[in-house]
Amino acid sequence: MDTMRLLPAYLCLLVLVCSLASCGDKERFKPTTNLTTFQTLHEQQQKQDAAANKISAVPMVSETGGNAGEYLLGDGDLLTIKVLEESNLNTETRVTSKGYINVPLLGDVNVKNLTASQVEKKLAELYKKDFIHDPHVSVYIKERMSRQITLIGAVEKPGTYDFIGQRRLLDVFAMGSGLKKEAGSSAYITRQDTETGKATNYLVDLEDLIKNGNMANNHVILGGDVVFIPKAGQCFVDGAVRKPGTYPLESNMTVTEAIVLAGGLAGYADDDSIKLVRYMGRGKERQVVSLKYDDLQSGVADSLVLKDQDIIFIESSASGKLFSGAGFTLGFMGTGVSFRNPEQ
Repeated sequence: MDTMRLLPAYLCLLVLVCSLASCGDKERFKPTTNLTTFQTLHEQQQKQDAAANKISAVPMVSETGGNAGEYLLGDGDLLTIKVLEESNLNTETRVTSKGYINVPLLGDVNVKNLTASQVEKKLAELYKKDFIHDPHVSVYIKERMSRQITLIGAVEKPGTYDFIGQRRLLDVFAMGSGLKKEAGSSAYITRQDTETGKATNYLVDLEDLIKNGNMANNHVILGGDVVFIPKAGQCFVDGAVRKPGTYPLESNMTVTEAIVLAGGLAGYADDDSIKLVRYMGRGKERQVVSLKYDDLQSGVADSLVLKDQDIIFIESSASGKLFSGAGFTLGFMGTGVSFRNPEQ
């Protein structure tokens, strides 16, 4: 059989396949906004989140004086008190719920939020006033009940740890046997003001601390602090990429970097239809912005830092699908045209 006579039939088949592929394509996500508006919405949401969570974007956890990190006494702590000049005044006493201890001759003494050395000085002054000419008082904290450090989140051993002395953030991570692989790039420290009782949240850049070695972020951790390390977020890359799937978010990850993690664009990708879909909060419509490959190459979209639960979807090109799926097979009767959908 003359294969040249079959050529028109094969051309018709190619045209038919092309038509079918084109008709079968549907835009998965329709854009809801343009790039400029999308960036503005992202900035506004960041400000709203920060205000709602009362989180400072600047690491502000720092030492607060000469005794920063020294244990502050609180409810339930058990103290051993010794007076060198008079052993009959030696005693063990527990801090009450109102912050007082009961001391021989002196009665109730307020020691809440004082350090052991400050209590020594205070008791010495009280004894000197009415009882002992030059007293020497020592205070030992036998049981620490009120000022523990709580470590939660993506750490190997979360839990509550005794506050023995001055600790910094890396020391606390070591107490918890280190961070897990899925740990995010930030840590949150919740600290209660000893005077007002108001809790304040602080944000620490872990990437700058651990990867860059910036010890300015290795803040002093005080007794009573709660340290939370959230898991890294994740994004979803789907559509015309080589390895669609779920990927962990690295710090400041861009759309381009996520596509690279997914193996790059497939041969049938529509370079001018790369969709970024963002969850804007409960009850709010997801925002969809369409990007072109040129936007990624030129750096125009580099300011689009990915957020948790972002979806990157690359639409397919009808012609790209055709040329990726069409091929030639050598059959018993001669040459034939075949087509396989590359998305399947």
